[in-house]
Amino acid sequence: MRSQQSNRPGGRRSMNARVLSLLLLPLLAGCAQTPDRISFAQPPASALVQEIYVTSGNLPSVKARDLKQDRNARTNFVQYDVSIPANHTLGQIEWPDGATDPRTDFAVVGQKDLGSSAALIKAIQAEQGDEIALFVHGYNNTPSEALYRFAQISHDFEITTPRILFSWPSAGTATGYIYDRDSVLFARDPLADLLTEIARKTNKEVTLLAHSMGAHLTMEVLRQLAITGRRDVLDNLRVVALLAPDIDPDVFRAQATAIGKLPDPFVILTNRDDKALSLSAFFNIGRQKVGDLSRAADVSGFDITLFDFTALADGSNLDHLVPMTSPAAISVLRDLVRSDRRGQIDLSQFDVGDDGVIRARARKGL
Repeated sequence: MRSQQSNRPGGRRSMNARVLSLLLLPLLAGCAQTPDRISFAQPPASALVQEIYVTSGNLPSVKARDLKQDRNARTNFVQYDVSIPANHTLGQIEWPDGATDPRTDFAVVGQKDLGSSAALIKAIQAEQGDEIALFVHGYNNTPSEALYRFAQISHDFEITTPRILFSWPSAGTATGYIYDRDSVLFARDPLADLLTEIARKTNKEVTLLAHSMGAHLTMEVLRQLAITGRRDVLDNLRVVALLAPDIDPDVFRAQATAIGKLPDPFVILTNRDDKALSLSAFFNIGRQKVGDLSRAADVSGFDITLFDFTALADGSNLDHLVPMTSPAAISVLRDLVRSDRRGQIDLSQFDVGDDGVIRARARKGL
């Protein structure tokens, strides 16, 4: 016998929508953020300053963002100096509570409008060393949060090479998932052009770090570079690291196949308890994403190193930012990077499975 609810036009659909919204409300609330914005301040004498180059259609702002603003086809090129407070905690962004105090809060202590891609390339070329760190943020990020997040990553991981944030037009809201997926397509050409300019007009190689949906953008761009004959640009990538990539495995395999020879090393950092990717999978008829896979077989046939950080998740940020925000994960990764710089990789804090997956070991007392 059918209920009266199901006999009404749209009744069952309406009921299912209400049930779905109730089921997803806790996760959406966890994703939600208060509108964030940069704050300017004079640096204290002992300021720890991160110099970040930003290329973006919509720049970090002191004002709250209009979430419905159009995507900007004009790209801006700006340098920001972000100070890290002396009381900084690993993995955290110390947002101001009221007036900004750079002694306790993140703050922008310098800004320079470069005006053009040529000026950015000139500034990068003048930097010491032969490497650039380029960060592509994930879904539900405003340009302001992306700037502060990259400053936090740079500080916590002791990145000393020139740093570029590629800020693509995320809506910056948990309900903007579809908008952000469209924005990935919108942002492909600017990122491909940036990587091409760096490869062909500087003597720097690129370490490319991409998080969440930014990893999907990155894979789309690497595919685009391959099929348009820009193999020299792909060869200029020293390292590619995808953190919690929000990509369907079938799509990833198609992208990787089109790319052909992947940059070496090519690293994926996963977490089986990533609640944000679980929500994304829910909307994807229950299919897992690459960022919460745990078997090397899922990416077999490609020269990829798979790290599993499930054991170091601390429950913050829906466990979607573990390698960037978990103090235990940061400590382990920092030690790993230091050992790599010495020329002898130390995996003593990991277990290397028979399947080839490198799994971080839980740390006692944390």
